[in-house]
Amino acid sequence: MATDFLNFDKGAQAIVTGAASGIGEATARLLCAQGLTVIGLDIDGERLSALDMGDRFHPMVADTGKPDAIEAMFGELAERFGPIGHLVNNAGPPSALPLTIEEGLAQTAGSVQRMTAAWEAGLPATAEQASVVNVASVAGVASGGPPPSLISGRGGAADNGWYPTGKAAVTGLTRWQAVSSAGKYRANAVAPGITMTPRLGDITGGAYGRDVLARTPVGRLATAPEVANAIVYLLSPAASYVNGQTLIVDGGGTLAF
Repeated sequence: MATDFLNFDKGAQAIVTGAASGIGEATARLLCAQGLTVIGLDIDGERLSALDMGDRFHPMVADTGKPDAIEAMFGELAERFGPIGHLVNNAGPPSALPLTIEEGLAQTAGSVQRMTAAWEAGLPATAEQASVVNVASVAGVASGGPPPSLISGRGGAADNGWYPTGKAAVTGLTRWQAVSSAGKYRANAVAPGITMTPRLGDITGGAYGRDVLARTPVGRLATAPEVANAIVYLLSPAASYVNGQTLIVDGGGTLAF
């Protein structure tokens, strides 16, 4: 993507949560390449500090699931960077965690809204190009999870449903943000399909991975940079009239049932 197409303001800044690996890391790298100053947040301080993205990247260890930590963090960010015009809410728990529905909602949509509200509070009264992108999942848009024959008795997220519930809530929250923030910022979401990240491991070696590949028209899983491309587009002024939408990035996999 050419800089003149995305048209980010000179001196633009962005926060990317979950920036230490996978989709978050790829998004932070792409934003840095576009000339933005990027504040990368993650709970994995060791992995975060090992990243080499140049002088534009500012790593910060933070747990976006803790309200007190978010408040303290944004106080520090305001002093160091002033108003930050762009936010990518990417951090979230892995789908394999055995959370309840209530816990899952708190750690997905709840965390996203807390982050967004704290970020919005630091915006100037008129922030024409401000934007947020929330990372959801096809699990919250069109898919309920693996086929029952593949998950019977597996336990964890496969059995309690918090992941599709929480990710569906993120898309609903995104639509509400787009309306409630009228005149202040745009809000959109991406819903990736299964994406090759360190968290995922070698999923293609199992029955579920083979099933996904068999019904994905593109014939492969997504890469993190491919999802990052969609995130950065929606975040940018190039998408200035796109608001409240969820962009599915899954190679057409949810079309083939």
